[in-house]
Parts: sequence; C-alpha cells; structure tokens
Amino acid sequence: MYSPRKTLTAPAAQDFGFPYTPYAIQEQLMQQLFLVLERKQIGIFESPTGTGKSLTLTCGALTWLRQHEQLVRAELLQRIGEVEAELCRLQAASAQAEDWITAQSNTRTQREELAQLLRLRELLQQKEQQLDQIKQRRKQQQRPARRAGELLLQAAAAASAEDIATEPELNSDEDEEEEDEHTDHALAEQPTEERFRDVQIFYCSRTHSQLAQIVTELRKTPHGQHVRCIALGSRQQLCVNAQVRRLPNLALVNERCLDMAQAKPSSHANASKKAPQSQSLSRCAHKAPAQLQKLSDAALSEPLDIEELAAAGAACGACPYYATRAAQAQAQLVLLPYSLLLQRSARQQLGIDLRGAIIIVDEAHNLLDTIAQLHSSELSLGQLQLARQQLAAYKERYARRLSSANLLRLNQLLFVVRRLLQLLESSGEPRLLRTYQLSAEGDFYNIDLHALLQFCSRTRLAQKLHAFGLRLQREPQPSENRPPPTQQLLQRLAAQHQQCLAGGKRKQSAAKEPVTPQPQPKSTVMPSSAVPSPLRPFLAFLETLTSNAADGRVLLNPKTCTLKYLLLNPAEHFADIVSEARALIIAGGTMQPTHELTAQLFAHCSERVVERFYSHVVPADAVQPFVLPTGPTGAKLCFNYAQRASPAMLQELSMVLQNLCGVLPAGVVCFLPSYDYLDTVYGHLEQSGALQRIGQRKRIFRETAGSGSGSGGGGGVEQLLQQYADAIGQNAGGALLLSVVGGKLSEGLNFADDLGRGVIVVGMPYPNRTAPELKERMRHLDDTLGSGAGNEYYENLCMKAVNQCIGRSVRHIHDYACVYLLDERYASARIQQKLPAWIAQHITVANDGFGAVQARTARFFKARS
Repeated sequence: MYSPRKTLTAPAAQDFGFPYTPYAIQEQLMQQLFLVLERKQIGIFESPTGTGKSLTLTCGALTWLRQHEQLVRAELLQRIGEVEAELCRLQAASAQAEDWITAQSNTRTQREELAQLLRLRELLQQKEQQLDQIKQRRKQQQRPARRAGELLLQAAAAASAEDIATEPELNSDEDEEEEDEHTDHALAEQPTEERFRDVQIFYCSRTHSQLAQIVTELRKTPHGQHVRCIALGSRQQLCVNAQVRRLPNLALVNERCLDMAQAKPSSHANASKKAPQSQSLSRCAHKAPAQLQKLSDAALSEPLDIEELAAAGAACGACPYYATRAAQAQAQLVLLPYSLLLQRSARQQLGIDLRGAIIIVDEAHNLLDTIAQLHSSELSLGQLQLARQQLAAYKERYARRLSSANLLRLNQLLFVVRRLLQLLESSGEPRLLRTYQLSAEGDFYNIDLHALLQFCSRTRLAQKLHAFGLRLQREPQPSENRPPPTQQLLQRLAAQHQQCLAGGKRKQSAAKEPVTPQPQPKSTVMPSSAVPSPLRPFLAFLETLTSNAADGRVLLNPKTCTLKYLLLNPAEHFADIVSEARALIIAGGTMQPTHELTAQLFAHCSERVVERFYSHVVPADAVQPFVLPTGPTGAKLCFNYAQRASPAMLQELSMVLQNLCGVLPAGVVCFLPSYDYLDTVYGHLEQSGALQRIGQRKRIFRETAGSGSGSGGGGGVEQLLQQYADAIGQNAGGALLLSVVGGKLSEGLNFADDLGRGVIVVGMPYPNRTAPELKERMRHLDDTLGSGAGNEYYENLCMKAVNQCIGRSVRHIHDYACVYLLDERYASARIQQKLPAWIAQHITVANDGFGAVQARTARFFKARS
C-alpha cells in the first residue's frame, strides 16, 4: 500500500456527490469526516436520527477514497520519474568518482526505492487489468438467455437432493499431517499472492436492513455508478441450497455447509460401491468455480443488498456466501454486520484485512455492550450432557482406529466436560470466578487448552461429531423390537437435551439414576438432525478460558444450570482494529455521553480522538418535550421498581394516558420499562375501564415479548406495525401503541409523521442492579476507571435506552412531535444533560401542573393543523 506524501483538503459541499442539497450539519459532517480520514484519526460523531447520517457518512468517505486513489496513482508515477532522474544524476556523478565503493553506496537507497516503486506500479497495473477483465466478463454474462439460468438452477437443485452425513472418523495418524484444506478457513483463505492494496472502507451496522438502506441510498448518488460495493452476510441469509435452507437454525446451516464443502464430488462408480453400506454427502452444486466467478463479477459491477445477492445467486445457481467472500478483496466499500467485523475469528474466516482500512461503525450507541456480548459465551447443562455422551460414543466406536495422540486429546475433552458437569450439578448459589479459578476447581488446570483447541480445529472434530450423530440415527434397525445400543444412546441424549431446553431447570435426582432404554416412537424424540453440534458452544467456552484472566469472569450458576463467560474489558478485543485501521469512525444518533467509550477503547491513543456533536435538522419549534414530575391529581410521579405497580401510580398513569390521548392526534407510542410492567398496566387499564374509554378515540395495540399483538388479534412485529399504521389511517382519532424500552420497537424503527406525533416514556428503565453480571461489571469499572465509574455506567445504560425511544419520532425536516417523560427524576439537571441536545435545549418541566401540559400540547398541534 503506497502512502502519498501530499495531503488532501476537504472539498466544497457540492463536490461530495450528495444527491440532495445538503443541510448545514450534513455539510459540516462530510467535511469533518474527510479531514479525520486524511489525518488518520478516530472520529466520534453524533448526528440525530432523521438527519441523513448514513448517507452523509457514505458520501463523505467515498469522496475521500476517490480523491485518495487518484492522488496515489498520480504521485506513484511522479515519484518513479523523480527517483529515476535522481538515480541517473548519481550514476553520472559516480562514473567520474575515484572511489567506486562510495559511489555505489550513494545510489543504493535510490535503487532500492525505485525497485519498490516499480513493483508497486506493476501490481497496480495487474489490479487494473483484473478489474477490466471483470467488466468484460460482466458484459458477456448479460447476454445469455434466461432459459440457461433456469436450467442451471434446476440442475443445482437436483444435484443437492441427496443430503446424508459423511463418515466422521479421525483416521488416526493421517490427521497429524493433514492441513485444513477442507475447512471453513481454507475456503476463505486462498493461497495469498502479492497484490496492490488500495484503501478499503468497511461500513458496519447492527442489522442487514440498515445496510440495505445504505445500498438504496448509494444508488441515488454518483458514487453508485462506479463504486465496487460488496455486502457480506451469514450462510443463513445467503445460502441458496434448498436442502440446507430448510434446516431450523444457523448452527445446523453452518454444519451442513461445511460438510458439503469438504465432500468429494460424487461419481456413479463410487456411489454404487457405497450404496449397500452408507450414503455419502454430495458436494454442493452451487460452488462451481465458473458460477461463483459469474456472481462475484455481478456483485462487483453494481451495489446489491443481501436479498438481491441471494436472488442473483438463485438465478445463476451460484452460492452468494462464497461469491461475496471471493469478491470482497476487490471491493472498495464492504457492508457487513457487527458480528463479522468485531470478531477476529470471523474476519479471519472471511479473509478481511483491516491494515490501512477505513472502518465506519454506524448505530454505535451500544458499541461497548455489543463487543462484550459477541465475546461472551454461555454453556448449558444440556449441551454439556450431550457433548459428554456424543464424545463417549464416538470414542467407543473408533478407539481402535485412533492414534495414541488423538485418543489422549479425546480423553482430555471428556475429562473437562465431566468436571464442568460436576460443578453445575453441585448445589449452591451463583458465583463469579476468574478463569484460572474455574480450571482449578474443575481440576483441569494442568491441561493445555490451547493445544486442545488446535486439535479440534485441525481434525474438524465438531463437524465429524455432528456427522457421527447423523450417521448413528440412520443405522438400520435390528430384527427385534429394541433399537441398537447406539440408537438408544442417541434417543436418550436427544430427549435429555429437549427436556433441558424446555424446562430450564436441572433434575438432579433423575440425572444420577441409571436410565433404562425404552423403545420410543419417532414423534416423541427430538431428531438428532434438529440438534446442533454441542461441541461448538463447548469449544467456544473453552476459548474464552484462554483469555487474560483480568479481562473477564465466569458466572457459575447451578440454579439455571449454566456457565457464562462475561467479558469485562472490551478494549482487549478492539485493540487490533484500532491499531490496524487507518482511520476509525464511530457514529450514532445518541452517542453522548462518550467518556465511557473513549476511556475504555481509546485510552492509549486519546490524541487521535476527535468528537463532534451535531444538532437536528428540524426547526427548534418542531419538537415540544415535557417532563411530567406530577400527575393529573398533583401526586408525584415516580415509576421506580418499588412504586410503579402501586395502585396510586397505576391510576395516575391511566389518567395521563387518557388525557394525552384526548389531545394528541394520529399515532401515539408509549414506552414502558418492561414487558411485565406493560402487562400490569394493560390489566389495570382493562379493569378500571380506561382501556375502553381510550379505545373510543384511539385503537390500542401492544407489543409482547415474543411478538407484537393488537387489540384485534396477534401477529409478528411487522404485522403489528402494519395494523397500527392502518388504524391511524382509518380511524380519525388514530391509535395508541404500548411498547417496551429496549424491545423490538424501541430501536431501529421509524415512527415518522402520523406514526409518532406523541412519544411517552414512562419511568427510567434502569436494569436490575442486583444481577451478578451487572454488579461485576460495575465493580470492574470502579477498579479500572476510578470510583463512581460503575454508577455512571449504570445510569448511562438507562439514558441511552431512553434516548433511543425518543429518537423513534421526528425523522425528517418537516416532521414534528411532542415528547413526554413521565417521572420526577427527569427534572434533575444531571439527567437532562444526558438527553439529546436537540431535546434538552427545549425541554419544559411542568411544575405548573398537568393541565398546562394539555393546553400547550393542544396549541402545539393547532398551530400545525
């Protein structure tokens, strides 16, 4: 990667390729972003939801990239000319020098630099030739008839019809020399060749729907006509193999894909020989190199989102998952979810190289929690029991065919599993342990976990164990009524796993008693094909035990029968991203307060951090926020955990909702602290008759923990939102939607215009302070960042959730709404400082009574009618 000596200056607003006339804050954000990228800094940007933040970031970054690439190419050629001229001058001078050794030494630096520059130019020319070849192939691919694509798809579906497990042996000594040529890593990491590396932009967001919006907006800009953009996703989203897509969860999809990737191409001769004994898994027909290249070329030629990639893959019979992985090295803009960027293992599998790259993390208000969640690991009693029984059966079947080294590793795995089971099966209160304390109590401190993990990776043990279970299930039944011992074992472990998942509580006495195998009909036993490999979560948990003991804790909870690793220091897993990337952009609609973020992730490079906070694009009078410290009767409103379910508070809330629904037009969204409290409030509204009175003006809908449901029936979140929107359009009084802070409706959804003319937040949604995980995290922050850091983190968790709820409304410059914060604690100046600036600047604390709030609300909407 060539680093130019000249620096770029931020262009004028009209030169960013923005598809509309930019607002002042959009112009400022693009120009500041440009400077951060040029200066190799870390930018933390807050731009309220509805200000076109994502489009602004994309245009700013792509404009810098285009100018940077032009500068690199121009300066590379210029520098070659300068070095050649300097070398000629030195060589001419050395020809007349008496000391030829000194003369040669004087030209050595120039010769070495020239060789490097010429090599870079050669690699650059090779890259440009490859890009030209992609364009030419793409032109030729667009000519064939559609009928050919249909035939390819039919052939692919027929080829993937047979789907049975492979022989899962370790093959003893052969595995000691075997490379991972069939593993997921090998498929992503092709033999590396020297190539010219341009700067890449990795744009990361929470969900694929948010990334799809980036693609939609990108097409509206001039950048969309020439940028090479690739969207990366999981197998579950991109797989086009009909047999694999039918599997019930992501773990099984991954297992089957890897099995089919390592399967040998089927031949009629081999098939006929193996037919009497066992059927083999057929290689996936969607991974033909020619078809993968065709789809890869198409993806690089025009921006496509995940759904469009899947459709294109189905049309040409190619796997979008592997096609996008192959194409991402040539991409200028890579769109991907958090999990694929923030985990080192995922980056390695995808072949993502962050050296010198630009990383944009959008919707980053919960970045610290996201890193902690991605690198935490949970293991249940059922998974451990399943792993123990599958490992024992596997060892019994292949013990004589395993090498002594492989047999030793299997025994070590079994030992660790059994010791963890003993810890879970012991009675006691939940405990937090350091990793070395857990290994000491489990008595496996002398086992090299690194070597054990390497063995499992090298031999693909998780895949083979899963395939072993599938193969056992398909073994033919003997003549008598009872199934064979292996089938009995599989039925027992599947039934136990199902019981553990359903009940969530350990049956200690039953676990200690011997189980007498009984023949059971298929309908009563969970098929092993529906149970993902128990070894993968176990290995993921073991990997966390190899991390720095100070960075996390293990929660041993015999009551819930779980072991959970909690990451306390997210900086450990973010440090390589910070060190490798050229520049890092952390952006969101509600980033403040940022001290916690900078202290944990960027303490060692604070001089690189630039923070900018922008106001909303809407006029100052477009939002009317209220703090309601008292209710309609004058009673203080305090919806803390101890008081919120009291009859007095429920009655005050009931009256507030009735009165506000009487003056608020169209749609009103009310956020409550939890699903349990929502049910309590809804029950009170029913019993008191308030629900019927509100319903005379507005239709009432409510969110539930599993899915949304309305007063007229049930359904998913999408159906709930559609019913809510329809009710607003059909009913003159509009609708009321009861939702939950932190639920599916509180983040990432758009309640613009009539969908959210009023937003009500009831109480302050503090998490449970007595939870062991939260207590340990707060204690860790106090120890590392100073006294009070834990309490600050606790309060910030609450306020970030509140700010997300507020941000669901007022989504564009012509939008308007009223916001109501129901709790006397919102009147505190400290709390108001943590609200978005565009809310805090105009907030009104209703000390003069609830009637004044109603009157101001009525005037607010009358002025806009």
